[in-house]
Amino acid sequence: MDEKIEEILKQYPIQLIGKRRIRGAILLEAKEGLYTLVQYKDSARRLAFQEQVKHILINGGYSYVDEGIPSVDGELLTKDSMGSRWLLKRWYIGRECNLKDEKDIYHATKHLASLHNMMHYPNEEDGDIAEGVQGDNLDLLLERHMREMKRVYNYIRGKKKRNEMEICILNLFQKFYDQAGFAHMYISEINYNELKEQCILQRRVYHGSYNYHNIIFSEQQIITTNFDRADIGIQIVDLYDFLRKIMEKNGWNTKQGIKILDAYQKVRPLGKQEAKLLYVLLLFPEKFWKQINFYYNGKKSWMSLKNYDKLLKIESQEELRRNFLREAKGLLF
Repeated sequence: MDEKIEEILKQYPIQLIGKRRIRGAILLEAKEGLYTLVQYKDSARRLAFQEQVKHILINGGYSYVDEGIPSVDGELLTKDSMGSRWLLKRWYIGRECNLKDEKDIYHATKHLASLHNMMHYPNEEDGDIAEGVQGDNLDLLLERHMREMKRVYNYIRGKKKRNEMEICILNLFQKFYDQAGFAHMYISEINYNELKEQCILQRRVYHGSYNYHNIIFSEQQIITTNFDRADIGIQIVDLYDFLRKIMEKNGWNTKQGIKILDAYQKVRPLGKQEAKLLYVLLLFPEKFWKQINFYYNGKKSWMSLKNYDKLLKIESQEELRRNFLREAKGLLF
């Protein structure tokens, strides 16, 4: 592997001092600064889109992103002798966002709103290099998730012998299935397709993976990394993903959740349709759906204690989650 890395680095204008492995990449210390080297498996078209999004931010005055570094031949992607493609990105010294630290959460939330204000993709005269716009229709997606939930329920109901986890799923099923149904019902009140089309016409870009791994605090700056899932579409999905993960980590603390919503809206106020969509996303029991889907698609001959514990945690936090949803609905609706 060391020989392969040396082969790749010869193609870049950097003088290497040292290297070590980190999560998903190789961290490089060079005379010119810090970099990460990653094996790239997506399309060159997708990379061009990601890099243009980063340059939109850089040109707008925010330069703390992991931009790609061209090789000596001016190419972003290089190849090794086996044909694998590699990407060199700028990197920074810092620490990941701490989801237990209120100041970190507050600053990361405001930062996300600032990014959303800046991330508007330009119209391309020579064709659009974005590879496609935000996934499935949400209405159809929720319908599919509900069918998946029902499938698991029917499977367990049909079993003669059930373990503790399966009994727990049956006991929890109806209230979470009802929540999914209400979330699906609210979609019709939002006019989701119109909102999506509006966001596409306005060329809004969402990050797609705004989580604590990709938010780095370095002195007085916040660095944003890993734009691999960035796309044109509804930006509020970033806030939903970030908020849900914080709430799960912190026991659905209602006061904290409302502060996050307020912090975001101080920088980027939500439109009525966006606000309602955010509530719908929060209402859908995503964690429960993921756990029972994981159970159904895995080995059923034995019970995973880890997943059973996660299910019990979902159950124990549900009253707190409902309290937050009530407060959030009052604020967002």
